[in-house]
Amino acid sequence: MTQDKPKSNFHWYLLQTKFRQERKAAQELEQQNINVFLPLYRSEKMIKGLRITKEEPLFSRYLFIELDAKNTNWTSIRSTRGVSKFVEFGNGASTVDPLIIESLRNIDSQPEEACLIAGEKVRVVNGAFKGLEAIYQAADGQARSYILMELMQQDQYISIDNQLIDKI
Repeated sequence: MTQDKPKSNFHWYLLQTKFRQERKAAQELEQQNINVFLPLYRSEKMIKGLRITKEEPLFSRYLFIELDAKNTNWTSIRSTRGVSKFVEFGNGASTVDPLIIESLRNIDSQPEEACLIAGEKVRVVNGAFKGLEAIYQAADGQARSYILMELMQQDQYISIDNQLIDKI
């Protein structure tokens, strides 16, 4: 005789978090043994002339949690640090399709987004070449970049400090 497995009551839900507290809310929920998914993306930013790679939430102020709808203390989740509220449509928290979660997990594994891409136009904002336009070529370490600039009717390949250039 075979036993039928009971249908799972686990569903994905969307939570709104307090401003810039996505990671804190995720950590607190995981401590309550709740399955949390916070989609992140990597982006390269220029901070004080240095290339810094940062991981940031894909959806600012939102994260996904997987819950057993019948055996969950909803009040404890709502009162968790960093959590603002459940996203609701109508008269209760709405569920998120697991296929959406799966596709977001695939996006989560995408390569980082660069702040400057070879071939983009840049402008020198300070120094001897201030105001001149150039074409970004490649990174030269963390704090410098190679640019292609026309000087005296010839293309010049120049290494320049990242603080001196801005994307146009």
